Amino acid sequence: MKMLRNHFFAILLTTFVAGFAFPQSELDKASKSQESKPADKKRAEVQTKTIPDADRQALRRETQSEEEAAVLPYINNFFATTRLGPEDVISVDVFDQPNYSRMNIVVPPNGKISYPLIGHIVIAGRTIEELEKEFTEKLSEYIREPKVSIQIAQVHSLKYMVIGDVAQPGIYEMTRRLTVTEALAKAGYVTRFGNLSKVSVLRMQKEGTTAAIPVNMKEIERGKAQDMYLIPGDTVVVPGNKFKTVDKLMNITMLASWMRVIVR
Repeated sequence: MKMLRNHFFAILLTTFVAGFAFPQSELDKASKSQESKPADKKRAEVQTKTIPDADRQALRRETQSEEEAAVLPYINNFFATTRLGPEDVISVDVFDQPNYSRMNIVVPPNGKISYPLIGHIVIAGRTIEELEKEFTEKLSEYIREPKVSIQIAQVHSLKYMVIGDVAQPGIYEMTRRLTVTEALAKAGYVTRFGNLSKVSVLRMQKEGTTAAIPVNMKEIERGKAQDMYLIPGDTVVVPGNKFKTVDKLMNITMLASWMRVIVR
């Protein structure tokens, strides 16, 4: 009887301890889950934070505009249409026909060249596309489906002139598009007697007259005006300023004083 009572109390004690331990473990799990919730919540917020489509498109447009802005100066420095002239050098390649291809042809002063099978052909004043079309049409009478490619080897006919109060006035070749600022820089830029605010560009008009286009280099240097692109045949004129007039008067006065000394 005593053994049964002791066994009964042992079972009750075991059940009580087990019941007490289970809730404790559940509390531990609950506390751990609660502690992990803020971190999981922050991680979820970071993961779900995405860029809207409108912002993504704006960023993409900004990237494209930056790339275009970087390439644009190089594109603007080349002529959209180049017309050949005397002293230019071209190469004509007829695909798979080396006997009818010619390299380094210099355009003569009259603007005409003599070519095999074709005869005389006018080069001056025409574009590469126009010449390729004419060469193809005329060679097709002798060659089956000719493929003609014309390249400009050297450009010497495109020229401009800078005169007036610059360090090195003269005639310059225009191998690419140039602004007035670049043209003046090639000529050594304006001297101390040059009037930056009165620079002008003389440009031949279609009717044969010459028009003077004012260019205020002072405003361009300050970033308040846009620079101007030249075209072949332009003349950049830099007039003198008031210091040049004073210098001339001083030279005349000095010359007069020396003349008085010589006469005496």
